[in-house]
Formats: sequence, structure tokens, C-alpha cells
Amino acid sequence: MRTFIAIDFETANPKRVSACAIGYALVCDNEITETNGYLIKPVGGHAPFQSKIHGIKEEHTFDKPDFRTLLPEIQHIFNYPLVAHSLFDNQVLNALSDHFGLSLSYEYIDSVSLAKERLPNLKNHKLKTLVKHFDLPKFKHHDAAEDAISCAKVFLKLGECPAETNQVQSIDDVSVFKGIVMGILADDEVNYKEAYQLLYWLEDHLHIAEQYRKLYSKTKLFLVDDYLSKIEARDMKLMLEDVLES
Repeated sequence: MRTFIAIDFETANPKRVSACAIGYALVCDNEITETNGYLIKPVGGHAPFQSKIHGIKEEHTFDKPDFRTLLPEIQHIFNYPLVAHSLFDNQVLNALSDHFGLSLSYEYIDSVSLAKERLPNLKNHKLKTLVKHFDLPKFKHHDAAEDAISCAKVFLKLGECPAETNQVQSIDDVSVFKGIVMGILADDEVNYKEAYQLLYWLEDHLHIAEQYRKLYSKTKLFLVDDYLSKIEARDMKLMLEDVLES
């Protein structure tokens, strides 16, 4: 793909609609030609855990536009295929579109899925892992603009990797689910953001949530207070390990 835009969102609280920053990198003819980042006044305000991750607080966004107000300035990004290094950013866009009644339309590509196809033997397919694998410049993780730029560079590198000739083109949802679980367990721990992303995915795939009812219900229970304790993280890790053994 010669032209695309890599994007990244940061959220201010556990809700997908709470975007507080967006970064993007436009790629034309395999070169990054434009980058930008914006702070956004989030829906629902800021929660301490998310602020600790990316450093964005109420004092940084109280006078910034909400996503609806910002949209005319970034509307052009939807003229290109969007690439992001997770399904999370698509969930954020869908939530923002629904909340503000925007009816956003765009093509979306998850570069994690491509990385799993092209580099199946990597220990995990996180952005930092791929940046290191391709010997790309270090970046400030959880800075939306820097994440987007690194995502663009990784996607370009993945495009140079040969596809596996025996790769199965149609992957069922259970296989996708187990791939997500493997990614979470790659560093042998479960963190708050991973738990929420798993919950969001299960909520979007209720037939899988029904198959793994205990994991789904426990994850919802653990996150009801918008916090994941060490004990809860350990229990989730055990349940996820059971998923891979089933």
C-alpha cells in the first residue's frame, strides 16, 4: 500500500469514547510526509490510571476541543486507509462516531494481524517489539503522535516481509480470541489496559464471550471499579492460561 495514514489514540478513562489525544502519520509513496498530534477534551473526564500511563491530565485538556469540534481539522485523514497497531483504535473511532452522531466511514487495517501473519515466530507482536525487531528508532510509547509514526514505519517494514504461502486466509473468531490471549500473556502478566481491551473485544463478540462465560463475567466484575488489583490480575492470568489449554 503506497498511501495510508497511521493513527493512534490515547484514552482518558476506561471507556472507549474517552479519547484525549490522537496522533497520525500520512504516508505517500512509502515516505512519511505529514505528522500531527492533538489533545482532545475527553468524554467522561480523566481517571488516575490512564493519566499515569500517558501523562495527560485535566489540566492539559480542559480548554481543548471535543472530538466533534476537532473533526473538521482532521477530516482529511478519513480520505485514506487507516492503519493502527490494534483493534482498540477502531473501537475508539466507532465509540466517538456513535456518541457524537458522526457516521464516520473509513477503511481500517490492524497492523498487529499483519505482523502475526508475516512474523509468526516473534515472541509477541507489540509495537515496541516490532520497532526493536526492525531496528527502527526508539520512540516515546503512549505519545499518540510518536506511536502513530512508529506504527507507520512498522507497517512499511511489514510490507517488505514475504507472506507465508501456507497462511490460512480465513481465521475464525476463536482463533483470533486465542491470538489476543497469547499476546496478553506474552510478557507473563496482565495489565489494566489489556484487561479492558479484552473485555471490549468480548463485548463485540458475544458468541465468544458465551463460550468463555467465566472469563467474561470475572473480567467485567474485576473492572467494575475501574481498577485491576494484583490479585485480580493474577486470577485473570490463570483464566487466560486455561483458555490456551482448552
